[in-house]
Amino acid sequence: PLRRGGVAEAMTLDTEWIEGFKEVTGALDAGGAAEERKGSLWDLFRELQAMGLNPDAKGYTGCFRVDCQTPESIEKIQRIASDREGLAARGLGHAMNLGKYDFFPAVAGKGNTVQYIMDKWGLKKEECVALFDDDNDLPMAAVCGAGMLPGVTSESVRARIAQEPDWTVSSVAGPPEDGSAIKF
Repeated sequence: PLRRGGVAEAMTLDTEWIEGFKEVTGALDAGGAAEERKGSLWDLFRELQAMGLNPDAKGYTGCFRVDCQTPESIEKIQRIASDREGLAARGLGHAMNLGKYDFFPAVAGKGNTVQYIMDKWGLKKEECVALFDDDNDLPMAAVCGAGMLPGVTSESVRARIAQEPDWTVSSVAGPPEDGSAIKF
């Protein structure tokens, strides 16, 4: 069961949390086109556009995604993503998700977000389970006591499974034909 305020508290935007990356993203409720937003995240967005890439911020206020299809665009984005020091100096991090590059505040990301919630609600690692399937989920899975994977979407996740005895992969590939829940 949820502690303290229950579902209502869980569904309320945590202003303390978002203050931690406001300089990187600008105000999350500011709205407007990504090209006009303030903060180092949106500076990178504009830089990637200037490089001929197509960053996507539709529906996002604190991150964006880049899907690269050509060898030239893949080389460009890998050059940016591999500069971890340069991104960190700007307060930025990134992760791969289903072959796309996600850029976000370094203090956010799935692992840091789950750790923040665990600390705020007084949860222990062994009380938390991560449901995940891809590279961008690995930091989240690392802070939880157990992990459940409905499937495996990358070789790097497959390699990591062998090192993690508390992770379980579904015995059913994809949704069961009978419409029942995924079985672990």
